[in-house]
Amino acid sequence: MQSEAARILKVSTVTLSRWECDKVYPTWPHQPAVIAYLGYDPFTNPALGRPKGNETLGVAFLSSAPSADIGQRIKKRRLELKKTRKQMAKEMGISVKTLWGWETGSHRPSSKLRTRIYPILKSFRSGT
Repeated sequence: MQSEAARILKVSTVTLSRWECDKVYPTWPHQPAVIAYLGYDPFTNPALGRPKGNETLGVAFLSSAPSADIGQRIKKRRLELKKTRKQMAKEMGISVKTLWGWETGSHRPSSKLRTRIYPILKSFRSGT
């Protein structure tokens, strides 16, 4: 059965075994075939954790959802409020460097910080 699945996915049985044991994730070119074979997308659920791999954090999780990047939302709102990064970072309780990383997309806030950011963004929207 494993050799049949490997043949369908066009990978070796060793590679398939590594995927199954969560030692590495399938690379980008293999992910559509894995999704088709399984009948669902296992790459969109970050709650499943991240196995060891040689890819950066965002690579393994594909999503068909429209891009509503939090960094872009923060930057858009900051510009609407005519605030500098320094002012916005101070209000959010983070460093300017951290805010810059989020806005440029080079970093993403941790889940702990996201829970702090969303209420702040909501309060910004209401004009407070």
